[in-house]
Order: sequence, then C-alpha cells, then structure tokens
Amino acid sequence: MRRLLVLLSSLGLAACHCVEQKQSREPRDFMVPSAEVLRRGAEVFRERCSPCHGDSGYGDGVLAGVLPIRPRNYHADPFRWGRTPAGIVETVALGRSGVMPSFRGAIDEADMWAVAQVVWAWMPASQRQQDAPETLEHWRQP
Repeated sequence: MRRLLVLLSSLGLAACHCVEQKQSREPRDFMVPSAEVLRRGAEVFRERCSPCHGDSGYGDGVLAGVLPIRPRNYHADPFRWGRTPAGIVETVALGRSGVMPSFRGAIDEADMWAVAQVVWAWMPASQRQQDAPETLEHWRQP
C-alpha cells in the first residue's frame, strides 16, 4: 500500500510538472491584442512615438519635418521591417535607419508589445503578417 501511495504521489507530481510546463508556454497577457493592451499601446504611442509619427501614426508628428528621413505613415507606407507584432517589437527595441532611436530600457517589454499591437492594427491588411509560433517562443512565459 505504501508503494502505491508513493507511486501515485510521484505520478501526481509529474502530472503537475507537465501542466506547469504547458502553462508556461502560453503567451503573456501583453502579447494578445485585448482592449486593455490596445489602450495602453495608444497611450505609450502618444507619449513616446507621436512626436515623430503623429498622434494617429500618419508620420506627421511635430518633429517629422526636421528629421533626415520622414517617419513612417503606418496606414499607407510599405513596411520593410516589422510586418508582425514581434517584428514591430524588435524595431521598437532596436531602432531603425539611424534616426529612430532604440527604446530598449526606456520602454518595458509589455509596453513595447502594446505599441506593436497598435501599429500592427493600423497597417494595411495586405502588409500584415502573423508571427510564426517559433518566433514567439522567445517571448513566451518562462
């Protein structure tokens, strides 16, 4: 009887471990474009991105005219980088073209994803791409 209890409890622990591992592979809340994430993304965009890209992402911010490269109009311009939410996060984190600064360390990961969801929603549908599952593995819960 004691052996049976030990066996059952070890199976229970193994089952719990498997469930933990499966749950840990789920996307983080900020990776899913909920209304809350989009609201936060719009707020961060206004604070950090609108001086160049404009309040609504048309590339018409107050600094747009003095930059050596015109900021992207997210609603119309073709996208060379970041056609997926994770790709947009990478652009926000690293910066681009020697003009857009890196926001790594200035904006936390959740806010980068929130901004990315807003920008991705503004993109013309013909340019949007979904993130591949293997691309998202880096961003999933530890």
